[in-house]
Amino acid sequence: MQQRNLFIALGLAVGLFSEQASAELTRVSDLSFLRPVSKSAIVVQKNRTEGRRWIALDDNQEPGASAVIQINDRASNAKQTVFDLSIPGFWMTSKRGPDGKRYQKIAIPGLGSHDRLGAPDLPLYRFRLATPYREGVVRMAAKPRDVRRFEDVLVWPQAIPELDGEKGTGAPEKFMLDKKVYAGAGDWPGSFGKERYGIGKALRGIPAIQGEAWPVRWNPQTRVLQVASRITYIVEHGGRTEKFKPITQERDRLAAKYFLNWKHLEAVFVPNFKLYTASYLFIYPDSAYGDEIKPLVDQKKARGFKVTELNVADDIGASTCTAIRNAIDTWEASVPFRHDAYALLVGDTDVIPHCTSPGGDQTDDLYASTNGDDLDEEIYLGRLSVDSEADLANQVSKILTYEDAPSLFCCYNRVGLWAHKEGAPGKYEGAHETVRTFAYADAPFFETFYGSQAGVTDADVVARVSNGVGLMAYRGHGSRDATATAWNQTNQYFEGADVAMLSNPLSRSPVVWSFACTNSRLDTSDSVAEEWMESATAGASSYYGATRTSYTSQNHVLDEWMFRAVYDEGLLTQSHAIERGEAQMADLSGSDNAWMYLLLGDPDMKIRTRNPVRFELKIPELLRICKFCELPVQVFDRRGNPLSNVLVGLWKPGAKNLPNQPGETWVNGYTDHNGKLTLPYTALTTGKLYFALEDAYGNAVFDAIPVVK
Repeated sequence: MQQRNLFIALGLAVGLFSEQASAELTRVSDLSFLRPVSKSAIVVQKNRTEGRRWIALDDNQEPGASAVIQINDRASNAKQTVFDLSIPGFWMTSKRGPDGKRYQKIAIPGLGSHDRLGAPDLPLYRFRLATPYREGVVRMAAKPRDVRRFEDVLVWPQAIPELDGEKGTGAPEKFMLDKKVYAGAGDWPGSFGKERYGIGKALRGIPAIQGEAWPVRWNPQTRVLQVASRITYIVEHGGRTEKFKPITQERDRLAAKYFLNWKHLEAVFVPNFKLYTASYLFIYPDSAYGDEIKPLVDQKKARGFKVTELNVADDIGASTCTAIRNAIDTWEASVPFRHDAYALLVGDTDVIPHCTSPGGDQTDDLYASTNGDDLDEEIYLGRLSVDSEADLANQVSKILTYEDAPSLFCCYNRVGLWAHKEGAPGKYEGAHETVRTFAYADAPFFETFYGSQAGVTDADVVARVSNGVGLMAYRGHGSRDATATAWNQTNQYFEGADVAMLSNPLSRSPVVWSFACTNSRLDTSDSVAEEWMESATAGASSYYGATRTSYTSQNHVLDEWMFRAVYDEGLLTQSHAIERGEAQMADLSGSDNAWMYLLLGDPDMKIRTRNPVRFELKIPELLRICKFCELPVQVFDRRGNPLSNVLVGLWKPGAKNLPNQPGETWVNGYTDHNGKLTLPYTALTTGKLYFALEDAYGNAVFDAIPVVK
């Protein structure tokens, strides 16, 4: 009775529910509110068994129009979220199963599907909501506005997805049928949305739920398909609001895209506009690697990170997933909620092995998940799979060159789209065309390298990277030894020998994304991803790829949304773009790929979408030993205009510069509208006071001021 009263009161508050309406929602077998479809219309539908048909629910919309999610801002607040799900139509495709039966596959543009293999493959909308309290229950009610009924429909089951494959051919979709579900007498699913949620965590401790809204239901016995053209959902999260420390501006930007209701919760999780709070963990094989990693450690300290260094030999003691995870868990537990948490694993899998995901994939993701074996990761994670101290020094040099000293004339606004020939102009080329034709807020200049086109070769890819490109993205078949396998008209493989032909200078080391198979399989001899990173004078500054054979539809979504995250949503920190892309992939197509994808590179690195510009600084050239002093800084662009919200950090190591110590000075802040900032500092010893600046586009300075007596 208590639950029923809650729904009634909620409905009265927003003017959407009555007691009668609430009762209708609970009687899932009552179909009296459905709009019937004429028998003649059904006959026409049945006779057109081949191909794909658009079933219009709104005659004012074009075929293929996407579902629309609309937040009701007047009814939504910190205690409840109200949104409408509107569906202008759906695609119905006739498919014959291996059992000889004719099935209908239902797809709604803009919505994903579930991941229960063998159950009816019905569309649903997955969403994430933040809540203002950590413990309790969140309830959701649904009110369908207009539900259509289609008879004699046999819904295609959720099949084992298609795999991209390694050597130029993949594994096709495999039919699977859950006989128990298909023998059932009731509607599947049982309601238009999951009605009760426990509160979990996302984005490092923000209380959250992952909701499920089902606009389509089907009865296996009657073969009646119900499709709601519009449903209003009310999610009640009205517990006692807790107090949270301010989060970083970076996490706030990601949360605004990640959570459906963030605009109504942002006042609870206030972004910190004064300073940057973050922690960074470095794990490397032994103390001998400390000198080579030091330049990157120093940069992070100067940027405002609280840095911790651990080595496997002395501090952890065992090269196992369990031992290293325990050390990471202990560190992360000490990091305050207000801090973003980053970690860099330094070493190949003989020192820092992959873990094994719940599904059996080799993964680094479990190192980033300290709150259970899941993909709601608390840490932004990267790896440098190095073989020696010299290798580490080379990779650190490339990263710092990209982040702090890039070329001033070329070519970070250029993106190469590289695709396998199979299925062109659809499949891999089609996925990249979806990327290329999107209307981005900050669109790059795209160049295409499509294997279906005559004359396109490995040499074209080498030439483009060598002459400057900000990002190169491959979509298609790959392997451990080759980014692309049999990808063009002459069936070339882009492998280690081709990587060795690259001649791009360090100042033009691109980001590489490979939406393919096993490029980042690190557990044998060096993979092609490692070869891109290990090139001492060329290659890549980061490489995002998979350890195992990956899924076709999931890769399509990941490809699309990684680009949208960076070039449309402005999530330039690469690990944040990965978080966004993998979350959308999970919502729309499935999460299996997320376990196997990993980043070789610095997770804190901002992807450059624009050619860099110089800062003009007003800052002292020399400092004297001083206790409790102030350092004025002013930042301009090259035209003399003051730059606001530029992060400025100071770090002064102590006399002994002990690991895991903040030193004599460790402070940061953002410039005001005049480009000005004054930071306190202490310099008790001679040496260097390091400073770092970074704007929203990744333009950065990392330098030092001499401290003398």
